Amino acid sequence: MTTLKFALLLSMLFQLIATILAISLIRRTRFNISWILISGAFILMALRRLLDFSNLFWNSQLLPNNETNAWIGVSISVLIFVGVIFIKKIFNLQKEIEKLREENEQKVLSAMINTEEKARQTFARELHDGMGPVLSSIKMTLSAIKTENLSSVNQKIIESAHAAASNSILTLKEIANNLSPHLLKNYGLQQALESLASQLFSQKQIGWEFDFQIDEKLLPDAMSINLYRIVSELMNNSFTHANPQKVYLEIKRNDAFYHLRYMDDGIGFEYEHGKESSKNKGMGMNNIFSRTKSLNGHYTIVTAPDNGFLIEFYFPVSTSNNG
Repeated sequence: MTTLKFALLLSMLFQLIATILAISLIRRTRFNISWILISGAFILMALRRLLDFSNLFWNSQLLPNNETNAWIGVSISVLIFVGVIFIKKIFNLQKEIEKLREENEQKVLSAMINTEEKARQTFARELHDGMGPVLSSIKMTLSAIKTENLSSVNQKIIESAHAAASNSILTLKEIANNLSPHLLKNYGLQQALESLASQLFSQKQIGWEFDFQIDEKLLPDAMSINLYRIVSELMNNSFTHANPQKVYLEIKRNDAFYHLRYMDDGIGFEYEHGKESSKNKGMGMNNIFSRTKSLNGHYTIVTAPDNGFLIEFYFPVSTSNNG
């Protein structure tokens, strides 16, 4: 009996400490009603425990009336039930706040990317319209020089300057096109990507196959430019890092999603979702992931050393229409 008394006394002590801690946290919760109710239940539980086992310490119970004890038990149940309801409301509110946070984050990303694209377009236009005529004028001036009256040394200088001006014009066009691809605007996503693949992959004799199963007339501008940026980044990664023999791209749409599937048979790399190495981050993957998130999309990656690379994207059709 002494052991039982000690155990009961210890349990009441623990319950009393829990009650004191619960009460002390009420102010920290800014008097949240759910915590007040739970704290009240703790107080009644401690009181009930004292009443239930008072006969072990005294000759009689403090309150011998069983009806009082029962009503205390009912009160505890009511307080806990109502407190849990309020706690559930708090969790639902937190869920809504988290959803709003994700939506706002997506809107901020979209705004940043749209601003970046507008800056690219403005810079490309200024570069083309400003530097283009200057370089063309230099080229025309050099072409107008009569080289037959010049020494062979000066002729070579003029020819070199003319070639440099021509190369500068081509380079300027390439830079402007990378900043704001005119093919994408004038001819659509498929032709723009095929043109880029032809220019890029021909340098290393990399084979490529594209399968477009979408109606580009229904493709929103925001989705088109983001798909172009994502795929061009992936193609550049394949060209620069993967050393593949072939690249495959598929873009299709169903009622709910745009589905993009890209793969190469290159060297692959170590990858664990959410734990990209610094090497992989340097491959422009962060830009790809940011664009994916801005469109409320998700992706899966399958790759391993010496085992190629596969990435699939799913973009909600509703999100792209709103973008």
